[in-house]
Amino acid sequence: MELSLKKGLFNTSNKAPETTPFICETGKSSLTYKQWGFQKAGELGGTIAGLHAALHIVYLDIKKKIIEDDSKQNELKQSHKVRIEHLKGEIEKLNGIIENENNKLKHEESKIEQLKDELSTIKKHPETITTDPAVKASFIIGIVILLFLTIYLFIFYSSATYSAFFKEFALNNIGVASSIFDPNAIGKAFTDGVAELALILTIPFVFLGLGYLINKFQEQKGAMKYVKVGFLILITFLFDAILAYGITEKIYNITKENSFDEIPPYSFSMASTDIHFWTIIFAGFIVYLIWGFVFDFVMDSYAKLDKIKIALEELKIKIADSKIECKNFKLEIQKNKELVQTNTAEIEKEKRIIDGLIVPINDIKLEIMNFQTGWLSFLHGVGHTSPTTLEVQETVTAFIRNADSENRNN
Repeated sequence: MELSLKKGLFNTSNKAPETTPFICETGKSSLTYKQWGFQKAGELGGTIAGLHAALHIVYLDIKKKIIEDDSKQNELKQSHKVRIEHLKGEIEKLNGIIENENNKLKHEESKIEQLKDELSTIKKHPETITTDPAVKASFIIGIVILLFLTIYLFIFYSSATYSAFFKEFALNNIGVASSIFDPNAIGKAFTDGVAELALILTIPFVFLGLGYLINKFQEQKGAMKYVKVGFLILITFLFDAILAYGITEKIYNITKENSFDEIPPYSFSMASTDIHFWTIIFAGFIVYLIWGFVFDFVMDSYAKLDKIKIALEELKIKIADSKIECKNFKLEIQKNKELVQTNTAEIEKEKRIIDGLIVPINDIKLEIMNFQTGWLSFLHGVGHTSPTTLEVQETVTAFIRNADSENRNN
């Protein structure tokens, strides 16, 4: 550790302690600080007041020698000069980064202006965006197919739901076709009651709603969308299976009631091998899947058909992304400017140390301790009991502490 002396007595630095002893010169003779302490104690009677005065003289003597030792000062200041050069190199590097980031920022800001111009041009002249005729034709064809599939699904699910939950079967109408495509299902449901009619009319929209949700989930990002789509398809299949089981069970029970043979009760294992069960499922579930694919195709064609909206949305996304880039560049520039300011302040601090006087604190402590040893040697030699050794040590310690504190405050 080292001290830089300016206005006060001490100032700290980070150099390793200097251990070369100082020699006190009094007149023509040369004394060590220990010898000088012994001599001054004799001259001043070993008193505490005399010790205070002597310590200041010792300090000034040390300071005088340090001021006169130019080679020592240059050696102590060398590390600070090296640090200044290092900080200058860091500042130069940071300025290069700032210039580079500024160029990127200007480029991105220019890009934003170009995108805004494109956005404005499309809004003023939408005819510049042309539409592919094949896409329009595909959209119209898809709409027609989707319309007829929707009608089919409405008839299928309204008839199948009525047959599964409300219809009473007779021997003359136990066919699968008449069960799932009953043209009188809505009329019969109306006769049965408002609740039955409401269920028959709304149940097809449940499946159409499931198909719509599948389409919306497919637009999402991430693996979770596949789990959601798979879950909805499974729900639809199970519902179709329930409808198919209800219809085939009623057909089976009618046959059982009118048979003279002993026929076992209907079960899921029997349904899984019943061709009518799978016919009903495929007539509903497979068409439902086809409806979902066609719906996706129609929505995709519609998106492609509206090229103006797509172009505007893409430009807006690009502008938003560029603004985020600009924000990041500005943050990076600000961070590096703050580092430049910090390093500049450090350079000024190092220059103030170089311009001042650097004193190794350990050398001062060492020589003052040597002086104290000589002072105590005198007291012990002549048999002084006052001041005590403890009082002398406390006085010297307080002197060093106060001197160091004074320098730090300055």
